[in-house]
Amino acid sequence: MVQPGIKKWEIKDMANWYPKNMVELAAWWANLLLRRAEFEAKYQILGTRKAEIIDAGLWIQYWVDARHTFDDMSTQLSKYFNTISGNDPSLDPPAPITWTLPPGTPAEVPPGIEKMIRDIRREVVGLTNYAKADGEALGFEATTPANVVPSEVKPTIQITAAAHGYAATITVSNRSGIEMWDAYLLRKGGSWTKFATCSGKLAEVTITPTTPGEAEQVQIYVQLRKSNSNFGQPSQPDYVTFNP
Repeated sequence: MVQPGIKKWEIKDMANWYPKNMVELAAWWANLLLRRAEFEAKYQILGTRKAEIIDAGLWIQYWVDARHTFDDMSTQLSKYFNTISGNDPSLDPPAPITWTLPPGTPAEVPPGIEKMIRDIRREVVGLTNYAKADGEALGFEATTPANVVPSEVKPTIQITAAAHGYAATITVSNRSGIEMWDAYLLRKGGSWTKFATCSGKLAEVTITPTTPGEAEQVQIYVQLRKSNSNFGQPSQPDYVTFNP
């Protein structure tokens, strides 16, 4: 349901400039906090609502970072539980559970951050002295890629293995505005197999190991997808070692 006072077109338009992916959302707010002061003299609302903007940005950045801590906690708990509840008494005792939040917990903010920043953005872009270049600097304008030749698009990837849980994070750059992508996996002695479909710049993936309890090195590449079809060239494959 659309909230009272909010037009449906505003929701659709917001999807073009306001990220939904948590990691990208934290980066968007980091940029706004960095650039806001440059424009508060020109756009008064950026000054009068300065405290709300800063509190919201700090809150989002902290809890996105904390989410990664929770992911590590979940992996830690799974290993702890499975080691003790399993069928192998020869395993070493698991490390004790240690769950703590990152330091520097920010002040609570009221619900509705997305509506708050939409209202601020609406006032800024509605002013007669608004410049699109200012909006681009603040993150208030959609990023519209230039005409793209699909055959020339080749994403690049960076893969970071998690410490536990057969998990890794894939960061995909040079996507030319394409959101969806498939990840393909090559095990030793095997063939390329699609094992994940993701969206956005960054995603966490997991694998089922060939031999449970042992680390496994594999190759991964990414293929962009648009309108249910492959788009552009596949990325260069990269090696990663998944840890138990």
